[in-house]
Amino acid sequence: MTLYLPEHRRTTAVEITPVRERPAPVWPRGLVATAVAAITTTLMAVIAKAAGVDFGSSVGVVPLAAFPMLTVYCSLIGIIIAEVMIRVAKMPRSTFQITMIVLTGLSLVPDVLPFFEFDLTFVGALCLTHVVAAAIVVPLIAVRMEERRGLGLPTPAHRR
Repeated sequence: MTLYLPEHRRTTAVEITPVRERPAPVWPRGLVATAVAAITTTLMAVIAKAAGVDFGSSVGVVPLAAFPMLTVYCSLIGIIIAEVMIRVAKMPRSTFQITMIVLTGLSLVPDVLPFFEFDLTFVGALCLTHVVAAAIVVPLIAVRMEERRGLGLPTPAHRR
């Protein structure tokens, strides 16, 4: 935008660039979602174990501590993916959600393969924890991504 001063004060044209306020980052909300998901998956594992689900496999018993640890690990990867997509994707929220659905589906593959010889009830409980963790983390991060969408991208006509 060019600003011209009144005739008697005009010396040169002054360029003014609008200043954009940088929105809050995704990671704080992602960390809260990660904590909630880790607690939830741990509680699910405790309930499953109390209900008599066998956590044993061909390589040993799966400890309860594995549930929050892996939930936190995978959620942190999701937060990093979200931060990258905000910077590189034209539609970061949709791209993130589709990517997370695919990655959640892929995370179920090792659980259902007969390599570890898990008990069928444990496979069900394990798959359920994957889906519940994703159902907690992904929407909370995606909401923040929607708020950050306006960084340099044109606003769709239906949102004006």
